[in-house]
Parts: sequence; structure tokens; C-alpha cells
Amino acid sequence: MSAETTTTDSWVELADRAGDGLDVRLLWNRSNGKVKVTVSRVASGRRGELRVAPEDALTAFHHPFAYKQLALAGGRRESVVAVGD
Repeated sequence: MSAETTTTDSWVELADRAGDGLDVRLLWNRSNGKVKVTVSRVASGRRGELRVAPEDALTAFHHPFAYKQLALAGGRRESVVAVGD
């Protein structure tokens, strides 16, 4: 998908990748500059969301599970949101 293909409210998809039953997307909010990574398990439909600092965006996109562990270990629980459990 192109950078302008997917928008939800003010969210713009910057990158997406799929593999091993996961769909990972990097999104940027054009109105407030926030960045998030969403991870969906294709088979179950479960979805999670990581709110990330802009400087961590590519790391979180390429390694969302490792980033989640680092965020939790650093006490940043608000950055990890489970959706659709």
C-alpha cells in the first residue's frame, strides 16, 4: 500500500507487512504527530496496538513483540494496548 492509501480519521498508513499469520502496520497521525504500530493475527482476528515515540517507529514496526517487551520492562504500560482479545 502507498503512504496515502489508508487513512482512518487522521491516521495515515506509512508501511505494512504480512507474514507468519501476522499483519503489521505503521501509522502516523497527521493532526498530532503520534505514531502507532498495529499487529493483527489473521487467523483469529485478534489485534494489538503499540503507541510508539516517532524515533522508535521503525524499530517497533520491524520488531513489535520485542518492542512490546521493552516498553513493558521500562514501565510504559500505556504504550501497549490490546484490542479485540
